[in-house]
Amino acid sequence: MRRSTTIRGLVVAAAFAAVAAAWTPAVAGALELPLRIDTQGTLLEQFGYSPAYPLNIPSFDVANRPFIRSRTSSQHVTQSAIRLGDQGGWVSASMLKAVRRAFPKFTNTVNAGGYVSERIEVDARGRAYTLLEIRLRGGWYHNVLLYSLDGCRSWRVVKLPYGGRRALFDGRDGGTAALEQYSGHNVTSRPPLVAVWRPISDWPGKYCSRNWLYVTKPRFRRGRLVLPTPRLVSKRYIGQTYGAGGASFAVSTSATSFLVWPERARNGQYGTPTYVAAFDHASRRIVRRKLVAFAQRRNDNHVTPGIARDGVGYLHVLTGAHNAAFLYSRSVTPLHAGAWTPPEQVLAGGYVADDMDPPGMARQTYLSLACLPDDSLVIVFRQGRRGVDPDHDGAAYDALCVQRRSPEGVWSDAERLVCCSDRAGYANYHQKLTVDRLGRLYLSLSYFSPRDYPPNQRTVNRYRHRMVLISKDGGVGWDFAADADFVEGVSPAPAD
Repeated sequence: MRRSTTIRGLVVAAAFAAVAAAWTPAVAGALELPLRIDTQGTLLEQFGYSPAYPLNIPSFDVANRPFIRSRTSSQHVTQSAIRLGDQGGWVSASMLKAVRRAFPKFTNTVNAGGYVSERIEVDARGRAYTLLEIRLRGGWYHNVLLYSLDGCRSWRVVKLPYGGRRALFDGRDGGTAALEQYSGHNVTSRPPLVAVWRPISDWPGKYCSRNWLYVTKPRFRRGRLVLPTPRLVSKRYIGQTYGAGGASFAVSTSATSFLVWPERARNGQYGTPTYVAAFDHASRRIVRRKLVAFAQRRNDNHVTPGIARDGVGYLHVLTGAHNAAFLYSRSVTPLHAGAWTPPEQVLAGGYVADDMDPPGMARQTYLSLACLPDDSLVIVFRQGRRGVDPDHDGAAYDALCVQRRSPEGVWSDAERLVCCSDRAGYANYHQKLTVDRLGRLYLSLSYFSPRDYPPNQRTVNRYRHRMVLISKDGGVGWDFAADADFVEGVSPAPAD
């Protein structure tokens, strides 16, 4: 059995290596950038955009078949997993049937539109996983991990620990669990790493609480998913903001997972300390814990970081930020978390105040991160802009932007992808980024401003002007994703 598993893993690894070697950038996308959203009209009226596929971030198996979780304009609602049918078209299967069987008092999903989780993850054997927070009659909450052994046609449920109550500091966009996401080179034949955290107390400040952070690596036993006892990582975890950005907290190999997290600042620390460590699957020990950078702002969960690995095995970490510059660091040795390059800003400028000279200051928030087959990195984020372009007569506004880091280590300038054409000021695009097995980028996004709805209507109208963009040239050109893009990407060979 062990020899068979090893051979299967080598076959999968060889297949991915072949894809990476054959990958070449395609032609640039057709959209004129930035895409300017008119909030008074629909995307159909503006751009003729009304696709058949679900408007959410897709995930892909080793044959590049797409899987998409359903959602609506609501922050809370999901119901089904949707896959591309064998004869074309999209086929839906309920996820909530399994939840109701396991929890007869189930009432609704919580933050399932993307504030806790919104995507399906698929391992190298084609087994699928997705994370939900659910509410039961009486107000009790649980985190549950769903898994499918038949291509998202049916689901089973495993209850996660420490999900009985909400995060203390914020009842809207909290959550106490996260699932490792595919970010370019981290698919294995084992389930993804799971993080869970237990709220302990509030903490002074609007965007911080004190939590105990744990991780566990699920495994299969006689065809069923089981959870080993979670291993404590930190007693100073500040939580995360996942509603926009949503970079993965971990990347795994067959033997080790590498994870990144932010902690409460100690006295005298000027920013939010961001740590990296390795989790050994066999011993279930946290090893090589290392401070990588101090993110800005201090004690603010908007600085939620992300990690990716490239094809060589180097680990790439970016801190988040809240209207400040992201910081980037790379492991000195492939697949080793013990030493890191000094943190560097990935952007300078973009926001020029009245008392500043160009280029001004960098105002980045909400990190999305992916690594492409050629080992380049792509990040997408919200950027506060002022005084650098003629939009909105010089008033400050928020745009959705992209940056790329070449395999040689050079960061591009920030380039606008999407902005609002008819109003300046605050915006949130709730973007999520992924890459398929062919190196094509998919970006799910929408537009939200609190000015559009009173407070009691915002959660049910969280995601408006929803769309999915695709880039076939490494994030340079973008277009609306089409159903044909999903069909054309599927490999003729069966999945392992």
